[in-house]
Amino acid sequence: MKTVDCEEVLEALGWLFDKLSRPTLGNWLSAYAGYSHHDSARRLIARMEREKLIRPGRGGKELKFTITEQGWAHLRDSDPENGWCRPWDGHWRAITFDVPEKRRKDRELLWRALRARKLGFLQRSIWVWPHELQPIIKDLIRVEGLPECFFGFTTREIWLCNDMEIVASSWDWEEISRRQRAYLEQPAARLRALERADSTEKLAQAARSEWRCYRSAFSLDPLLPQRLLPPSYAGQAVQERHEAFKTLLKRQWSGLFSSETLAQVPQ
Repeated sequence: MKTVDCEEVLEALGWLFDKLSRPTLGNWLSAYAGYSHHDSARRLIARMEREKLIRPGRGGKELKFTITEQGWAHLRDSDPENGWCRPWDGHWRAITFDVPEKRRKDRELLWRALRARKLGFLQRSIWVWPHELQPIIKDLIRVEGLPECFFGFTTREIWLCNDMEIVASSWDWEEISRRQRAYLEQPAARLRALERADSTEKLAQAARSEWRCYRSAFSLDPLLPQRLLPPSYAGQAVQERHEAFKTLLKRQWSGLFSSETLAQVPQ
């Protein structure tokens, strides 16, 4: 059985509807092998409730689910547009640390943690970010702890390189570009599958394929402010194709189910 990511299901809800009844959610989950069983679906729903992503509520004889404000905030945070439109004050935040060679494992764990948070690796043990770092550092301390000789600073200028050179050196734009091109080169097949879908299961299959390709396209992308993006950046083109997919998905879903299943996404 393929595992179902809470984030994947949450985004599917956000793409299609704010409110969803248990039978309809069950229909959607039945497209995942093993999730047609009520107990499996119930566990997933309980997990999403524990994480405060959805909230149960009664709607007549059916149990209804709504996305919580925390759930919507999570969806907004994962929206690339928020990163591109985020203002930049022109200052770089940098952190550096010194972990001895004999503690290479600790150093590698810390590097992976910083990479996972999409900070830029400028050189050796210097990592950069264009926004405030305190929330990231607090999370890092909570999860990983901090090594000795770990400190940070804010600077308007890094000598001998301009802002675009810092950007070019600190992130793997070749791999980011490769993943985004891969998404852009394969949209026709996903759209055809969606157009031909004549059941919830087929709609869910098409949506899962889109979600995974879309997430891969942005998995390494730091989503920098517009003024810092490289000239060849393809992220906006990916987002335009993705929005076209969501529009078609809503239309196909509406054709299969009554309009009362749909709800407006808050602006």
